[in-house]
Amino acid sequence: MIRPNKRGRETEDIQRQQKLQISLNYNMCQEEADRSASIPNPNAVSTGLRLSYDDDERNSSVTSASGSMTQGQSMILSLGDNIRSELDRQKEEFDQYIKIQEEHLTKGIRDMKQRHMASFLSAIEKGVSKKLREKDMELESMNRKNKELVERIKQVAAEAQNWHYRAKYNESVVNVLKSNLQQAISQGAEQGKEGFGDSEVDDAASYIDPNNFLSIPVGGSKSVSKNHQGMKEQMICRACKAKEVSILLMPCRHLCLCKDCDVFIKVCPVCQVMKTGGVPVYLS
Repeated sequence: MIRPNKRGRETEDIQRQQKLQISLNYNMCQEEADRSASIPNPNAVSTGLRLSYDDDERNSSVTSASGSMTQGQSMILSLGDNIRSELDRQKEEFDQYIKIQEEHLTKGIRDMKQRHMASFLSAIEKGVSKKLREKDMELESMNRKNKELVERIKQVAAEAQNWHYRAKYNESVVNVLKSNLQQAISQGAEQGKEGFGDSEVDDAASYIDPNNFLSIPVGGSKSVSKNHQGMKEQMICRACKAKEVSILLMPCRHLCLCKDCDVFIKVCPVCQVMKTGGVPVYLS
């Protein structure tokens, strides 16, 4: 905006100078006309010819003055045309300058809007990306915790099943022990009436040999002393033949090994079934 004001002031100065020049030219023309009219004629005569000479001189002065006026007017018109053309040129330059500045301003505003829009979109994109990363991390953490919970549930279920099996196993062991004790008591009460075989007590609770076919004695009972001796032999370990039996084998449920022999014996001495475990039994 400083440049148009400067051009305007320059235009006003030029116009004032031109007007001053026109005024000076006009005044000079007037002074020349006045001087021509006031200069006396040195060749004047007192005859009647003087009147004619004065008239001619006056006419020539008027003609020269009118010529000067015509020349001044033409100069004024020419100067006015120059001023008008200069003003038109400056107006055109000013309009062109305003148009260029308007285009620059429009372009600057458009570029500024584009930069602001790009910055705004970039900020939104960063915010959305940050939120997505946070949600992904939360989802990953939830999936990890879910997997841990699933594994924990499986572990707890396996432990519960194991405890269930163990409870069933202990229950079956208790039932076997009760059955063995009842059979031992009944055999002790009826030892005077029935004979004793080699493995009748051992096979009383066995589901492998429930009818006691594996070790039925060939001969019957001969006497009470032999039966008592057979009862003692049944309470001796079938492996070492020295210590008292104290281990109930699983799964055949034969009471036929002592605690020391149970460590290295893998097969039941009575039914030759692979043992899976042993339960201590305290008879005394």
